[in-house]
Amino acid sequence: MPHVYISHSGADPDALLQLHEALRAAGIADRYTTGEPERMGADTEISAAFAVIVLVSAAAVRSRAVRQDVETAKALGVPIIPYQIDKARLNGFFKTEVQPLLRLSSSMEDGLEQLIAETQGAYRRKCPVVAVMNLKGGVGKTTVSAQLSGAWQEVNGGRVLLIDLDPQYNLTQTFYSMEAADASSGVDRSVISLFERSRLHAKDAASPAENWLSLTIAPFTPAPRDSFVHQILGEDGPPGRLDLVSGQFEISKYAFANDRDALAAIKQHFLRTIDHYRSEYDLIVFDTNPNATFLTRCALEAADRVIAPMHADIYSLRGVRLLNLVIRDQVEEAKRPALSVLFNAVNRNEQSTFEGDARNGVYDQIAGFPLSKSLMTAALPRSAHFAVKAPVDGQPPWRQLLVHAGRGGGLKAIRDSLKQVALELKNLSEGGGSGH
Repeated sequence: MPHVYISHSGADPDALLQLHEALRAAGIADRYTTGEPERMGADTEISAAFAVIVLVSAAAVRSRAVRQDVETAKALGVPIIPYQIDKARLNGFFKTEVQPLLRLSSSMEDGLEQLIAETQGAYRRKCPVVAVMNLKGGVGKTTVSAQLSGAWQEVNGGRVLLIDLDPQYNLTQTFYSMEAADASSGVDRSVISLFERSRLHAKDAASPAENWLSLTIAPFTPAPRDSFVHQILGEDGPPGRLDLVSGQFEISKYAFANDRDALAAIKQHFLRTIDHYRSEYDLIVFDTNPNATFLTRCALEAADRVIAPMHADIYSLRGVRLLNLVIRDQVEEAKRPALSVLFNAVNRNEQSTFEGDARNGVYDQIAGFPLSKSLMTAALPRSAHFAVKAPVDGQPPWRQLLVHAGRGGGLKAIRDSLKQVALELKNLSEGGGSGH
């Protein structure tokens, strides 16, 4: 996990120590300077931080170093979280640049707890986690996971991680042959290593895929990224990074396990590992199976948002309704992801009455929640280009992504649709849109 930088006046050591201890208890790494700060070092720490906490006090308002910290954070686009620790009046620079962001103070009964929660939220917003899910099969979850991730990386740049959580591992086979996928899982370079200690973590470890009757609850340190993932874009592909954690059938074992304590420990392994990889990516996407299982719960608790692909028919709507019930009833409110619904395979040659009615609220009652407010504005059209195709021998895996495929055949319109959805997803993830 990267660090949060604490900007403070040297005259406020008690408040600094209290905040440092609270962050440490929450498992959040922090950095701060002591004594007279060295500007280059402070700027380096701020540039690597996921957020800057500013301890606002009478001394801080007079501090040139604190002002420079705020200026650096603004210039670099690093989120600023001010926290007032005395009754200082803000004027000039602080009134303009800090006061509009100031919502928390030590005078609030739970001010410090709220500060820690907001800091954790800033870390998660740095790399949103999205689960592509619908409790009905055949709605295009794997296609959306692969193609939307490729479009997001193309439009926004940065680093994207795909994780194949479906025991059928169709997402993996979109990019690699079944033989290559099985070879990867044969050495635990696969999704099971997100849940249990494996040969990827220690050479003398037993493979958790070899024994369906036992669950490994021993803790482990997440594997280094480059020893674990498959780089879809490769060295000779388009710029940026789009990686895949390979799927495998053996994660089906969790559906048959009845040791609740062991499953709870394994779920915590998964959540901590995903939290670790957030520091190395700008977006993480889960492709999931269409059943409510242990894997579903893990994905929902790790995700910030669920994207539910939906065809313009009542059967897909039932899958979304069931998904909403699972989110509401099986995930505690504090961990509940926002739900966004994406119309997929919509025939644009003739306007879909179902889609129009859904956007106008006709199906809100049937859905059991405000479906019309959860629908993404963009939609994906029906097209043969979206059909899942096996990879071609000798062809690099990134060629499977429509944003990097050839020309003609209506591909421009498909790419434009994918990019619209990708931009909307980025806005939703950054708080630019509401979720259910």
